[in-house]
Amino acid sequence: HHLISASPPSNCINHNGKDYRGTVAKTGRGRTCQAWSSQTPHSHDYFTPLTHPKAGLDKNYCRNPDGDVNGPWCYTTDPRKAWEYCDIPKCPAQDLCGAH
Repeated sequence: HHLISASPPSNCINHNGKDYRGTVAKTGRGRTCQAWSSQTPHSHDYFTPLTHPKAGLDKNYCRNPDGDVNGPWCYTTDPRKAWEYCDIPKCPAQDLCGAH
């Protein structure tokens, strides 16, 4: 049976995850994400809730505001690592219903 939902699933990504709006806030290597609206420890002025109001840059969740082919990422709270990709699983293909 099909479950048609208006919003994309929150625990996996389709394509490059540009529409991902889940709440993962850790990178693939376990670093905690820095809030998009924060300028510490990393100062940045390009991807903020003000510059990209439709990109869902809430709190410190992994997002893909620039449509990176490698998927969602975030700035990290590690002063030595500005940003890192997040490890969010790809959604199963829509045409494979029931194939888990």
